[in-house]
Amino acid sequence: MDALTTFDTCRAGVQDPGLRGRLLAARPHIGAAEATFDAEASAGTDHLIATATHVGAVSSAEMETLYTRHMARGNSRGRHIYDELMMAAVNDMCPFCGHRSVSTLDHTLPKAQHPALAVTPINLVPCCKDCNHGKGTAFSAEAAEQWLNAYYDDISADRWLYAEIVEGAPPVAIFFVHAPDNWDAVTAARVQNQFEKLNLAKLYASQAARQFQNARRALREIHHSAGPEGVREDLNRRYLSFTEVMVNSWEAALYQAASISDWYCDGGFAL
Repeated sequence: MDALTTFDTCRAGVQDPGLRGRLLAARPHIGAAEATFDAEASAGTDHLIATATHVGAVSSAEMETLYTRHMARGNSRGRHIYDELMMAAVNDMCPFCGHRSVSTLDHTLPKAQHPALAVTPINLVPCCKDCNHGKGTAFSAEAAEQWLNAYYDDISADRWLYAEIVEGAPPVAIFFVHAPDNWDAVTAARVQNQFEKLNLAKLYASQAARQFQNARRALREIHHSAGPEGVREDLNRRYLSFTEVMVNSWEAALYQAASISDWYCDGGFAL
């Protein structure tokens, strides 16, 4: 899916002759903006792309309307492209939180500040509504505040999400980012910034609390028959199983932290 095909599909639904003419005249800018975005995103410098208020003689507001009325709206001419992009998410999971199902498209570079990219597919990432809302429309030209791009930034092979168990009744899991040694300072800052802005520590902790409750009976039976080491082995198996699917899943971080907690393995799970 390329920008010009998407733009032409959406433009075909516009009825106003004056706007149709201005959109046609702006067409070269759409293709050029796509090429620039692709080059900068590949280099990790898309935050340096200049903002704008117009695309030729078309205002940012008009480009936003082109997206909302002729691409995002149901039964619009470009809706099939919108739906295809939504299906690009792996396992229907939001790439920002890795937990909730996708339900909308996020503009990597906000359409208000980058109107030429309003309907450009490589600028549209499927995600959940909570992450889309948390990300907002704020734009920063600082590299450390640049959000990870699901199409261009792949850190899935590096372990960076960890947790620790806090003793108490009930037990609590605290999640945090620990950047691997092979990351540069900017990458580490970007991941930490995104983790905090989306409040992922709270999201994962709430899910961990439910897992603690669900696992209590099974772990109690294992502890009765095989002791703390039996519990540790069970938790480690769960950790390895989740890691095979996603290295940085909150479940993998939770069970790895639980498996190395002597207190949790020796009955802390039952509180």
